[in-house]
This record gives sequence, C-alpha cells and structure tokens, in this order.
Amino acid sequence: MATRETPYLQIGESKYGKPPLDNVGHTNLSLDDAAKLCVMSQVLTQRSNLTVGPPFELAVIPSGSLAIERRLRLEADDPMLTEMIDTWSDAQREALYRLPALPWQQS
Repeated sequence: MATRETPYLQIGESKYGKPPLDNVGHTNLSLDDAAKLCVMSQVLTQRSNLTVGPPFELAVIPSGSLAIERRLRLEADDPMLTEMIDTWSDAQREALYRLPALPWQQS
C-alpha cells in the first residue's frame, strides 16, 4: 500500500530495489523523476537478484487518468540503459567520497 512515507507501490521483488525508492522518492517528486527512479529501482535489483533483468519496462498513468500516457522498454543493449547505470554508479561513488571521515581516519 502506498503511504506518505512510501509513496509508491512496487510489484514483484521488493527488497533489492526498495532502498533507492525509500531514500530518494518523496511525494513532491515530479512524475518524470519518479519514472526515472522506478526504472533505476528495477535496474539496481538486477545486480542482487539474477532472476531480474532486461527488458525493463515502465508504464506511466497520471493521477486521475485510466490511460497509459507514457511507455518505456529498455533492452540490455539500449544506450540509454547504459547511460543510466553509469550515471547512477558515478553519483554513488561521488557520495561515498563525500561522506565524513571515520574517527580513525582523522589525524
């Protein structure tokens, strides 16, 4: 069930792709940013669960509508998928380097 704390509904494998949704998702996220985050949730799940993999599919149904407004399918060889993975990985590495030093690292 979607709540204010978890403003999404995830179908299928939920433990591996859930952290990005919990950490980045919020109720004020634009629909387009939420769609990108959902795709990344699927993509990140494949790293931990061998039963998940391309194609990754997304359908966007705006609030108050009963029709799919946007649809996306990313195959394993799609350059957009590669760019998304690289961008996310680079941002995660950068975040790691920006974390404060651990107590034993300070001199």
